[in-house]
Amino acid sequence: MSKLGLVLEGGGMRGIYTAGVLDFFMEQNLYTDGVIGVSAGACHACSYVSKQIGRAYRTNTAYLKDKRYMSVSSLLKTGDFFGAKFVYEDIPNTLDPYDFDAFNTSHTKLYAVASNLETGKAEYLQCINMKRDVIYVRASASLPLLSKIVEVDGKKLLDGGATDSIPIHKFQEMGYTKNIVVLTQCKEYRKGKNNLLPMIRRSYKKYPNFIKALETRHIAYNRTLDELALMEKEGSVFIIRPSSPVEISRLEKNEARLRELYEQGYADAKACFEELKTFIANEN
Repeated sequence: MSKLGLVLEGGGMRGIYTAGVLDFFMEQNLYTDGVIGVSAGACHACSYVSKQIGRAYRTNTAYLKDKRYMSVSSLLKTGDFFGAKFVYEDIPNTLDPYDFDAFNTSHTKLYAVASNLETGKAEYLQCINMKRDVIYVRASASLPLLSKIVEVDGKKLLDGGATDSIPIHKFQEMGYTKNIVVLTQCKEYRKGKNNLLPMIRRSYKKYPNFIKALETRHIAYNRTLDELALMEKEGSVFIIRPSSPVEISRLEKNEARLRELYEQGYADAKACFEELKTFIANEN
């Protein structure tokens, strides 16, 4: 029997769309065999695996005005725009407790994608013990220029989106032959060249392979979109994405706009759910 996978794109605060999709999935008791997330996608995957409906939305909106959560002040003080201690320690351990026990008993395997600065390649990191492995999620969501380099197992890591924004091919290689893919941009979207490349080249001059990955990211990203379209026609992939252009930014702080995008994700998942159930049931 084929394994069902869930592939979650990143996109900073645009990932709130994914939170809406996942909350609907959880309400319907839809849990896949594995989930692989990039950046914000990895963050939202955590609450999905622990089966905590509403938590991803809360943790992304409850602290928008708190400088410890996301601020230039945090960037200047700690080197991280999104406060690492606050996001990955204070929130899950105290403010909005993460259900570590539910994670440990879940049958859904969780992987976070991070970028290796020295090789310029993606690292696919399985989270087995979330208290220990939350650093993998942090690395996956550490945006270039806005985050300190995260060192894990001797590797220097940053945002997974730099090297594998939509890791469908890797998940297929890992045996997930049927995949639900949640994107955070509409069907017409195509990525352009990064306009921060001059700054990136200066900041990461010691890591030429990482720079090269970012220089060609838009090409790889758009190629993956084309390949996904073919997979969708063939029936191996089911894509959920915003039906209209997403106007919010990666660092959005307007809660009303975030709520609207979250509700769009929930509604889109609900609207296609019967079709999705057919996709899952089809063994072809």
